[in-house]
Amino acid sequence: MYKVESLEQLMAAVPVIRAAVPADLSIAICDLEKFLAYWPGENINLHIQEGQLLHAEEPLTAAIRNNTPLRAEVPAEFYGFEFTGTATPIHDTEGRVIGGIAVQLRRQRELRIISDQIAASLAQASTRLMQVADGAGELAASTQELLALAQKSGEQVSETDKVVAIINNVASQTHLLGINAAIEAAHAGDKGRGFGVVAQEIRKLSNETVSRARTIQDTLGAFKTATSQMGVSIERIASIVQEQAATSEQISAFIEEIQQMSEKLNAFAQKL
Repeated sequence: MYKVESLEQLMAAVPVIRAAVPADLSIAICDLEKFLAYWPGENINLHIQEGQLLHAEEPLTAAIRNNTPLRAEVPAEFYGFEFTGTATPIHDTEGRVIGGIAVQLRRQRELRIISDQIAASLAQASTRLMQVADGAGELAASTQELLALAQKSGEQVSETDKVVAIINNVASQTHLLGINAAIEAAHAGDKGRGFGVVAQEIRKLSNETVSRARTIQDTLGAFKTATSQMGVSIERIASIVQEQAATSEQISAFIEEIQQMSEKLNAFAQKL
């Protein structure tokens, strides 16, 4: 029960109360019939006029009539903004109800809207970032597979070099055989003339084989170099992708922390 000697005494104390409270308040004081004074806040003004009669449905009227303090959450539909209102009966020194005091505290709806928007934006950003991280992970796996294929191709080229070496060896032996056959044909004179033609063809085939083998070897060498360079590039790409995936996870964790802070901000705004 709140007792005062007079409502005028309470009205004199209101400016001190408003200055002492670190919140934007509006305060109204009434007697049993009408409002006696109203102090609007900077951001909350119900436009109550001095001498304005109390409405029968006014919370302050109910508080005085029932001699019971009331508290209500007033939605934005009525005044364009949300606020918490209290209505408290005032008693004189003998305990009789002589009036009431109504206090309105604007709720920080804008703050909650901003925190909700931040939370929604962060949720979308987190979802997109997780998609990027998943894509980076898949790309990293693909580059590893491609790198393995490039390495295998290099190994196969190395094996092919052995085959080319064997061909060169056979060609060399064939060429030597052709030379020996030509010498023997020369020793045989006219009887070895036909054999000499065959020996010449053998040497010709040997020379062509060596030439073809060198061409193949040069081609395989170029392919091996390109494969090696491709492997280096793939390794670099894989390293970058892995770094991006790790960075995405770090950013995602940071966004999650901000989301938690936004939720705390929202919870705090709900209490304002």
